[in-house]
Amino acid sequence: MSDRVVIEFPSDYRYLNLIDLLCGEIMADMNFTREAKNEISISVIEACTNALEHGNECCPERPVRAVFDKLPDRLVIEVFDHGIGFDYEGYLQHIPDPSDIHKLRGRGIFIMNSMMDGLSFEMLPNGGMMVKLEKLVSQRKRKIS
Repeated sequence: MSDRVVIEFPSDYRYLNLIDLLCGEIMADMNFTREAKNEISISVIEACTNALEHGNECCPERPVRAVFDKLPDRLVIEVFDHGIGFDYEGYLQHIPDPSDIHKLRGRGIFIMNSMMDGLSFEMLPNGGMMVKLEKLVSQRKRKIS
């Protein structure tokens, strides 16, 4: 049995705080460490920021949708946008060096992959992209698939 929460919001940065608050409420009674809760929040905000910036090009008429599935052993978050997607398989083979402080972009996927137990991407058949984040309560690590 899972609890599911779905939220859709305009592609506007001011709604990211709402996502952070919602994420905190969803995790409140789950047995995550404080560090794990922070990692989840950071990753969800990063996924939503990428969706509104890169996928929806900050167009408020193109909403971002986030689906939170609270399962007994994990939290699964799917973030959807309306963009054309990107070559995530090619990107994953050449993830930028996060220590290069002169690059303003390119750290988000590295951050999400480092902080979450599962990270995957899917091009949607009718257009758009879905990013799936998973965090296990047991803290076992899984990487990008």
